[in-house]
Amino acid sequence: MNNSAPQSWYDFPAMQPMDPRSIVQVIQLTDNAAAVQTGQFQYSGTWLQTVTWGNPPIATSPFVPGTIPIVSVPNVNDYESQNIAIAWNASHAMTVNNNKLPVCVNNIMFLKAGTAFVNTLFFDWTGIITATDIQFSFRDNSVTSGMFMNGATGLVPVFTFPSTSTYGAFAMKLQVTLLQPGRYTVGLRIHDSAGTWSLYEMQWIVL
Repeated sequence: MNNSAPQSWYDFPAMQPMDPRSIVQVIQLTDNAAAVQTGQFQYSGTWLQTVTWGNPPIATSPFVPGTIPIVSVPNVNDYESQNIAIAWNASHAMTVNNNKLPVCVNNIMFLKAGTAFVNTLFFDWTGIITATDIQFSFRDNSVTSGMFMNGATGLVPVFTFPSTSTYGAFAMKLQVTLLQPGRYTVGLRIHDSAGTWSLYEMQWIVL
């Protein structure tokens, strides 16, 4: 390794996991009861799994009324940010709206940085698959050995969504407030109702 930058697959296990709090202020998912569930930060002992991983059961929703990604401003008195959000929504397609493109580009998403803004993205689940175990973190944390904090299990910093809720169906809403611009590869680690472990990768271009 050169200044902690991996030079091969041999280097990944020695990397320290990255903390998603460096870019995320708040992240939320809507569950099947349409309730908004907030991700809670924790050092997870279940992000890393020695299993055969499967394909994630979600994909971005098509652009139809009610599922078009937007940026919003919760503070109705913040007129400057409200105008910035209006201009953004009029000029930015945040997720792909073309099913004739290669699958590998479908995870490219454009988001707005700033604590005044909430980015809302929509995802559809496959068939009858649901999940109660979803975590969010940087994708590349999956190739580390985790952090060994007074124990023998490698821990990874994540946002965990409440397991008392069920997530699935169509137009699941992900809302996130981002602290800084940049390009980030992140993911939702999902353990679904079919028993499959998967990681839904997202390439976030944050402006």
